[in-house]
Amino acid sequence: MGFRDTSLLCKIVLILLVLCFCIDLIGFAIPYWISQDAIIFKIHQGLWIQCVEVDGYKTCATFTDSNLPDWFHAVRAFSIMSWVFFLMALVIIFVFIKSEKKALYVGAVCLSFAGAFCALVAFAVYAGEVQLKEYHAGFALTIISFILGMIIGILGMLDCLGIVGGK
Repeated sequence: MGFRDTSLLCKIVLILLVLCFCIDLIGFAIPYWISQDAIIFKIHQGLWIQCVEVDGYKTCATFTDSNLPDWFHAVRAFSIMSWVFFLMALVIIFVFIKSEKKALYVGAVCLSFAGAFCALVAFAVYAGEVQLKEYHAGFALTIISFILGMIIGILGMLDCLGIVGGK
């Protein structure tokens, strides 16, 4: 078996999964989850780094774990789990394409739902705790990865059940 023998919906799921993984990884890594512009300074903060710009001079520093609240550790953990689940789903889809064992495809679909759920928890907790700030690209990319993960899961379920698609 191979890529040509898989259903059109499986090929779409694979393409969307690659896109979802990349978007989630970028959103997880960049230091732009929130930004705050004041008259004198600008702050951009991600999950790992905070950058402060004063009078055109930009300084970035990584967060020390001892100063972070528990909810921030939870956001980090769920963000990590999100892209790990998407990566595992991606690997399993490639194995499925080679072997055509339906259980692998079902597993990949479940992992994409799990990744979407973790992304949902990450951005929901973050939004609940960080207020009065302007959300930025990393936050938006995490929301997009949640939406894509749900679409991937739904399309994969439809394909597994044979409701839509075909070879």
